Amino acid sequence: MNLDRRDFVKAIAYGGMGVATSQITACAAARHNNAQSTVPPANAYRYRIGFGAWINDMRNTPLPVQNWPAPQFDDATLEGAVRAMEVMRDAGYEYLDAFGLWATNNYPPDIVSAFQDKERHNYLTKLFRAADKLGIKMILPLGLLTWGYDRIIEEDPSVRGKDQDGKPHPHAMCGAQEKTWTYIYKLIDAAMSQFDFKGVHMESADLGWCMCPECGGKYGTVGYNCRLNIRAAGYFRSKWPNLLLYTIPINWVPLRLTEAGVQQTFTRAEFDEVVELSKHIDVFMDQGHRGNFTPAEWIPELKCAYGTSGGLWVYHCVRMDRLSYFLPYPMRAGQYLKRDYDKGARGCLHYQGPMINPAVEINTAVAGRMMCDVSRNPRDVLEEVIELYYRPRTPEARKTLADVFCRVEEGFFGRWDVKGIKEQHKADVPGEFAGWGLFGEEPEFPAHLFDPFLNKEGRLAYKNELIACLKDMEAIRGQLGCQDRTERVIEALLLTVQFLKAYICLMQ
Repeated sequence: MNLDRRDFVKAIAYGGMGVATSQITACAAARHNNAQSTVPPANAYRYRIGFGAWINDMRNTPLPVQNWPAPQFDDATLEGAVRAMEVMRDAGYEYLDAFGLWATNNYPPDIVSAFQDKERHNYLTKLFRAADKLGIKMILPLGLLTWGYDRIIEEDPSVRGKDQDGKPHPHAMCGAQEKTWTYIYKLIDAAMSQFDFKGVHMESADLGWCMCPECGGKYGTVGYNCRLNIRAAGYFRSKWPNLLLYTIPINWVPLRLTEAGVQQTFTRAEFDEVVELSKHIDVFMDQGHRGNFTPAEWIPELKCAYGTSGGLWVYHCVRMDRLSYFLPYPMRAGQYLKRDYDKGARGCLHYQGPMINPAVEINTAVAGRMMCDVSRNPRDVLEEVIELYYRPRTPEARKTLADVFCRVEEGFFGRWDVKGIKEQHKADVPGEFAGWGLFGEEPEFPAHLFDPFLNKEGRLAYKNELIACLKDMEAIRGQLGCQDRTERVIEALLLTVQFLKAYICLMQ
């Protein structure tokens, strides 16, 4: 077929051709329509969710002067999301969760007008059609009382929450005001009436929460946020009882100084509130941006599944050239997924990104397969993915390419200046790793090459490792059947070396 990748993806999204099937794991083939009845095989995560996190974070072309989060929905937005779902489908993911389907910060007070853009609706229809063909179920992301309501609280101050000092909160609505909930219910009804969502991501504190005497001031941060999620879960259960419901507790726990150092963990009283919440939801998704909030020994007390985001993930800046960085972590993805599974995790909200970047594609593909069977050796899974995507003509070429991904992973993450990171971040090493700024309106520089992630000695050693990998790629270039992917690996390595050399020279 004389179709390039973009044409092929568009054909799928537009319904113009059948979905080509490739190597699909037994876990993926065993999906059921109802998430609640899914019985995974032994050693598998029950809830395998790809996290966008915003729809344009998966975009395969940059938006070099766009502030975050990017609000547009266009051909490139659709193509990036569909390409991500292709990789997810082959790897055994069940769901896609991505914010920004309709709005980012500013739902209008009438709510419904945000859902009346015909062009956007057409794109979303194509997205849902593609998801259905690929066997991926869509999640409705919902910021509970924050994320999306800036315009509402500006035009209707009666629902604006208060911060710790009693001042008007810039982003949060007040949970004690019944009018606040009329906005939330109207938003939920509008979204659910448009498309067939199979689950809901509830997140109530990413941009803060109301601390007035009837909200956080009365119940504390964890108690208040648990109550918000319980109320929202009750509304969903009353109208759509079979939805998969999960809560994201980002920002619920402050940094606390303990005898073991600076930590972010629940107190016993806070966790008791979480246990009550767990009676109303399907997964408590303790992502682990700077370590998990829940002590492992408490996990069995939850009345729902426990989930994480897999221990390590890169957050992708939409202004970055998609091949200007190369951050594979397939070995760590496999190791951390097994570690979390052994602690009791049965759900994972695993971050996605632009699949045109070969490291992103490998990370996603390996992690999905590991979620389907955590007893597997991550290296074996990596070589399986390389066989599928790169079509090596010899076992030696497959092994060499797998070595390149592993050496680059260890060359960067294995050389992290852990002491420097802890001193600067005042917390454990991530978790969520963003090597560049998210906010701004001009292209970013790959700051993951700077201190505190790599010190002077680490940068030099990393540069030498990358150059050695480039030499190996040149040696096997003609032994890999997929030249497009091969050239993208080489380009990403080359650009990373160039940035490193420039920075090293500037710092001399």
